[in-house]
Amino acid sequence: METREAIFGRRSIRKYLPRPIDPQVLHDIMEGALMAPSAVNTQPWYFVVVQSQDRMERLKAIFSRVSADTRASLEQRFPRHPEVVNDTMGFIRTLGEAPVCVLVFALKPDDGYALETVQSISAAIQNLCLMAYDHGIGSCWMTAPLTTGYGPLLEKEFAPGAGRFMAAVTLGYPAVIPRAPRRKPGRYCIV
Repeated sequence: METREAIFGRRSIRKYLPRPIDPQVLHDIMEGALMAPSAVNTQPWYFVVVQSQDRMERLKAIFSRVSADTRASLEQRFPRHPEVVNDTMGFIRTLGEAPVCVLVFALKPDDGYALETVQSISAAIQNLCLMAYDHGIGSCWMTAPLTTGYGPLLEKEFAPGAGRFMAAVTLGYPAVIPRAPRRKPGRYCIV
């Protein structure tokens, strides 16, 4: 697959088919994430790939609370679109029935959310999403647990001692592929 095709074709998938991801494909996706550039080669990321039924159920229980706690902010952001609020809350609550959810942590314990760490981990997450797309796997990068204050609980439950929670990425075969959102104009200039 060409890089341009991956960048322009990848979408945030919020509904998945009940089909497991082959372990070798999952391994390849994660290896691709690790190939991201990082500030001063710190490689400050730690990934927990959640796929077992019991751990996914525990994760969904936490995300159900995250979903409830996002309602007010979603209603404020989308006051004339209650369907967007309900769809988003439903996705967060169920993880779109994804067979896999990757939890992402900042491994460097002393600097937390330092800008360089955030940028490096973001590059790794983007690699993960593009590698998934290359394998026909959908993904959705989520920060709702971070913005609703559930990071410490996810750290305790899934990666004690492995750093601060940064994001979650669902993975699975897409049941629905949305159209690309319209891009906002005026977001770059060439000088």
